[in-house]
Amino acid sequence: MGIEIRKQIATNSPCNKTGDEITVKGSMLHSVGCPQPKPEVFAKIWETSTGACVHAVTGADAYAIQCLPLFPERKKARRGWHGASGKNGSVNNTHLSLEMTEPATIKYVGGATWIETGDGSNTKRHVLATYANAVKLFAEWCSEFGLNPLEDGVIISHHEGNQRGIASNHGDVEHIWNKFGLTMNQFRQDVNKAMRGQVVDTVPTTPVDNSSDDKSSQSVNPLSGTVTVIYEGDDGLNVRKAPSITADVDQVVYNGVYTVVGISADEKWYKLKSGLFITTIPEYVSFKATPEQKQQTAGTGYYRVRKSWNDAGTQIGAFKNQNNAIELCKQNSGYKVFNNDGTEIYPCLKANDNVPFKFQVTISDLRIRKGPGTTYDYWKKNGSPEYTGKNVFTIIDTAEGPGAKIWGLLKSGEKDRDRWISLDEDYGNRL
Repeated sequence: MGIEIRKQIATNSPCNKTGDEITVKGSMLHSVGCPQPKPEVFAKIWETSTGACVHAVTGADAYAIQCLPLFPERKKARRGWHGASGKNGSVNNTHLSLEMTEPATIKYVGGATWIETGDGSNTKRHVLATYANAVKLFAEWCSEFGLNPLEDGVIISHHEGNQRGIASNHGDVEHIWNKFGLTMNQFRQDVNKAMRGQVVDTVPTTPVDNSSDDKSSQSVNPLSGTVTVIYEGDDGLNVRKAPSITADVDQVVYNGVYTVVGISADEKWYKLKSGLFITTIPEYVSFKATPEQKQQTAGTGYYRVRKSWNDAGTQIGAFKNQNNAIELCKQNSGYKVFNNDGTEIYPCLKANDNVPFKFQVTISDLRIRKGPGTTYDYWKKNGSPEYTGKNVFTIIDTAEGPGAKIWGLLKSGEKDRDRWISLDEDYGNRL
């Protein structure tokens, strides 16, 4: 049942220095709300933050960092600053708090709405791993403080706390979990199972394979200029040792101007003069080319990924390489690719359009997934992926989802709506 707990008490935190204690009546689950996977970053922030401090934080690795003192022998704990308050009071006065970090392969585009920036495998790996860690830690807390996880109000998310009128208006953790079929009701059941030594199989016991998101060995093309960090989040920007979201983090930066000497083939990473790599996301960094670089690339347009050409505010990427733009579009439903003149070159098909219809699969290894998107598991036979094979299939419904322009529901999955394939032209054609 246990999880490694690394004590890193925020001794200098104004929250901790108050000395205020609470009688523990439950635990609240949070998600940090930014694409920073390292729990150590937040533990450092809360050491001096005047706005927040939680009891613990966990990432994808199997440990949690404890930031505030707990006194289970007295059923007490230091009062945290984590949920604020609502019309019925404050959850800070009754509940412990755990923050789960979020994967670096997502990007927030407004409020609690986020998009995928990888191929989905790393995001899924992180979300399922933090879920498993949270189950273990909450099971320990419930055991130590004599709490029943199934009792009303004992285990709640920040979102549920807001609905009860005891927390601020946040969407976590459901805004992340919903895309992976995870729920708070299931979480409470799993905590109860873990307390009793029962098998918890909601998420796999082994980490999800994220190797398809590993682009560490990709080529780097020459590029001359400077990049300025404009990201204002307290978590900072990770500077990595290779051009991949899965590469090790060398350092976290919060500001500064850096010399750029190259850009990765997928155009997602600037190579710095130091040999390290920083993201190219324009909301996080601002690139300025040298005069020589501008002259060299004059007249070459960008492929922009937006919901519509006239709505520049929805743009989530701009690329010199058309294929890079298309790949980003595939990961985010509702978006399209436009060339430099505003012509749509990669349309997102409309869902539920003229079904049923026949679709001919032209490749032998097209996976069948349990939902419309690469964030859903694929079906397996004897431990290996189940493929359609080359054949003609009846599609009874369509839906948008990450990883494809459009997804089709196979007739064989009509009962439980759990057998979906990509309908991209790379894999077949509509008859």
